Amino acid sequence: MRIPRFYCPVALQAPSTLELPDSTYHHAIQVLRLKVGEPLILFNGQTAGEYLAVLETITKRSALVRIESYTAIQSESPFPLTLALAIIKPDKMDFALQKAVELGVTAVQPLLTERSVIRVLKDKQDKKLQHWEGILIAACEQSGRTQIPELKPPLTLEEYLNQPPLGARIILSPTAQQALGNTLNTAGIEMIIGPEGGFTEEELERCINAGVQAFSLGPRILRAETACISALTLLQYHYGDLT
Repeated sequence: MRIPRFYCPVALQAPSTLELPDSTYHHAIQVLRLKVGEPLILFNGQTAGEYLAVLETITKRSALVRIESYTAIQSESPFPLTLALAIIKPDKMDFALQKAVELGVTAVQPLLTERSVIRVLKDKQDKKLQHWEGILIAACEQSGRTQIPELKPPLTLEEYLNQPPLGARIILSPTAQQALGNTLNTAGIEMIIGPEGGFTEEELERCINAGVQAFSLGPRILRAETACISALTLLQYHYGDLT
């Protein structure tokens, strides 16, 4: 049986005894209902490894664990990948973020575009960012990652393009003439994916004029969440740790 993993955003060391933070306590005790004596794995995003612990005591409001050992693991991709994703419908956005984490993205940049589902941000941006952060954390717990991808505040497409790039910027377009492959000579990639309905012609032209390279995933129109999975898999295959 797989030992459950939990993000625990505090200083960790082995051996030691630790009271679980509220969020970790809620997940481990109130949701999964772990019992005294059961093992669990903790990681804090500060080291490239994880800690094996055992539940020692549980009360109605707290739990104490004994951290027994530390194991250094390498679960992060060596290739920096940023997903610049136009905001889409909430369930599709959650799915895309979850799979992006599983496929090793380093950072996520939500984008506000002309066809974005922007109603989810009206007066609720902080709450929505907190929700997305929870999606990233849960995906890291499930997938064995030890680093939480950076979640950047939403930007308009114009604001994003005006920022200095951290690597080669690419955009997916069904009208692009070149297929996504290993043609880029770069130390990192920022992949831009549009919303339901795609980018407008003006937005696509704005990206190209800003130096963004357009690539195609084939002649068929893919949903945004499908494009995320397909493109990230290809990029990890050509540049990351799926080779």
